[in-house]
Amino acid sequence: MTIDDSISQFRLASRELFNTYFRIADPYNDDGWALAERFSEVESALFDQLVAAVVSTSFGSYGTHQPNIQVILRGVEFAPIMINREVDTGYWDHPIVEITKDAQLSFVRFFDWDVLAVRDYQYVRVRIDAWSAYPEVMGKHALIEARLVAFDKT
Repeated sequence: MTIDDSISQFRLASRELFNTYFRIADPYNDDGWALAERFSEVESALFDQLVAAVVSTSFGSYGTHQPNIQVILRGVEFAPIMINREVDTGYWDHPIVEITKDAQLSFVRFFDWDVLAVRDYQYVRVRIDAWSAYPEVMGKHALIEARLVAFDKT
């Protein structure tokens, strides 16, 4: 099994677990934040078992920068991307809106805009490790659609 297969299985299992067992109907008025926090512990263990253990590698905690997991464009030369305004903040409005396959990206986590709603993990949160065309974005976090990328172990 490749790391791409393992991460795809993790994405599906993680969102299914959250949506079925941790999401509640009215999370902002009930215990939604506490459940999301409890789920993050489950999600970390799931990442360890479905990704790290399967490819026999030790990674850092899920949700932290994973320099050993490369994110590459899947069969396209360029793709839309939302780059963080700063290095790692909640603003995804950097003026560069397309990334090319020569950029080096590493995995951070899957991402949805509303962490208490139904999770789809439409986006992959990455760190831009190098991009010769735009060296000023090196180290910034960015969002790219999961369907557009594959994962490889470095």
